[in-house]
Amino acid sequence: MGTMSTDPAPPGGPNLPGGPNLPDQAAVPGGPNLPDQAAFPGDLFRRLFDDASLFPPADLAMRAAVAGHMRHASAWYHTLTGPFVCPETRLGELSAVLTAANIPELDLALVVTGGAAAVAPATDAVAAEPRLRLRAIEVAATPTAGAGHSAAEVTAALDGALLAGAACYIEIPAGFLTDPTAASRVLALVDGRGYRAKLRTGGLTAAAFPDETTLAACLSAIVAARIPFKCTAGLHHAIRHTDAATGFEHHGFLNVLLAVGAAAAGASPAEITAVLAQRDPEVIAARVQGLDADTSAEIRSLFTSFGTCSTDEPVADLIGLGLISQPWESVMPRRS
Repeated sequence: MGTMSTDPAPPGGPNLPGGPNLPDQAAVPGGPNLPDQAAFPGDLFRRLFDDASLFPPADLAMRAAVAGHMRHASAWYHTLTGPFVCPETRLGELSAVLTAANIPELDLALVVTGGAAAVAPATDAVAAEPRLRLRAIEVAATPTAGAGHSAAEVTAALDGALLAGAACYIEIPAGFLTDPTAASRVLALVDGRGYRAKLRTGGLTAAAFPDETTLAACLSAIVAARIPFKCTAGLHHAIRHTDAATGFEHHGFLNVLLAVGAAAAGASPAEITAVLAQRDPEVIAARVQGLDADTSAEIRSLFTSFGTCSTDEPVADLIGLGLISQPWESVMPRRS
């Protein structure tokens, strides 16, 4: 069987100028050429990549970030793209760009950087902008007040906000998730209000990247509680690797997908750690293609998405690993 083809772009939505050159079977550094791998359920990658191009290390200007998002939303791989991630402090700037570019609507994941007190003003601002379709809200539970106390403040703020059916993610410090008592308390609080967890998997310093053992413990706690979650930062590529420029150890998003599946199947922390540590692209690609429909659905019901500052990179990785391919009709010249 062949590789998965994503849905074609909507009629009238061609790629915008300046789009990525993503040929079928594009090369991944150290990756395999797997032209005849078995197909797997297409929903495994659906809406997996939240567009966080405003954030480091990309740090795109608003105009460039919105233009890039619209390009992804109309590309052949558009079903892989999630909402545009924007902090509440830049909503005015976002509205101005939507007006200048004549964009009628935009799916939004709102990151509230000002804590619990900023939730209501931020959601009110989104509600006042009819072009923004609120899909998610993300707020951090800061460790300074104790995760349980801070999470309680955040959940209370979310309870009173105009959510419009948006998914609500509360970022929980990894240090609390690796402590069984703290993890049980904070996850029960989050789950009891119907909210979701957010897990930080990287940043601008080496210390911001949890090692395999720490991330395995976090995933074990979240999956055991059956709480949906997203990841943020650091998942730039599909496979675990060492960044050549910084020397930082990066987790791979496919490693995380497989680790969630292992945790859901009752794997031990050591087994989950081993999945996260695997660096062989052929091994990871074969395991992903070996997932059945039920397992894939279970994984994505838990691991909902991750924020990436470059959608082009994960898409190119999936192509290079033979896990997706560009539909033939999207590369054929249009008849006049």
